[in-house]
Amino acid sequence: MIRGILSGKGGVGKTTITTNLGLAMHKLGEDVVVLDGDIKNPNLGLQLGLFNYNKTLQEVIERQISLLEALYIHETGLRFIPAHISLKFLETDSSRLKGFLKDIPYNLLIDSPPGLNKESLSILESCDEVLVVSEPFLPDVTDCIKTIEMAREFGVKVGGIILNKIRNKDYELGKEEIEGTTNTKVISTIPFDENVLRSLSLKNPVVNYKTLSESTVSIFQLASLLSGKEYKVPRFLEFRRLFQIQDFQNKFLRLFYPI
Repeated sequence: MIRGILSGKGGVGKTTITTNLGLAMHKLGEDVVVLDGDIKNPNLGLQLGLFNYNKTLQEVIERQISLLEALYIHETGLRFIPAHISLKFLETDSSRLKGFLKDIPYNLLIDSPPGLNKESLSILESCDEVLVVSEPFLPDVTDCIKTIEMAREFGVKVGGIILNKIRNKDYELGKEEIEGTTNTKVISTIPFDENVLRSLSLKNPVVNYKTLSESTVSIFQLASLLSGKEYKVPRFLEFRRLFQIQDFQNKFLRLFYPI
């Protein structure tokens, strides 16, 4: 199964979702590889704290080598194929990617460029299914509709919408309203979580950094839905979260007020 993670616009958290979703699926026992399909502005490797590679997606396309030669394993166990950040690869022709995807004997998650440019359309036509990431605001949902309509024109299955950075405020569009407007099911709602921002600064995916956070639980639930692997929400979740906070406060106090 080749799934593309798309968004109508940038800044909605698509790469973060792709990275964490891939890792959550891996932790549930799914054979999954995450591919950075954003050749012009790759970020997936940066989020993992990795910057230099011998081979990347661009070398695969330009030198016509197997995708497996550009596959790396992160310390978390996540298998991924990066794209290089060098400007010398700006002219790499992403339309040739489709021919290389057959080399991967795993489920593939592709982090697509945002919008509907040449690169993202190349990703779109290479997928069996796409998931569209959006925030719950009118401009995001409007661009989300364009992406969904384009996927349907290409004959690609739309697996659903992932609503990200939910704050449960009255100025946000509701799930039912978005489903009615887009004629597409919202399959996951992921809350705004400052732990995600902290995890990005630490270059450590939030599902590995904060295993009990609200965003982590939501991402694991989505990973379970997509993979068919069972995920049980940790017992006494709120109590354990409170314990984590208290433990952090105690460590903080000991740091500045040692006994």
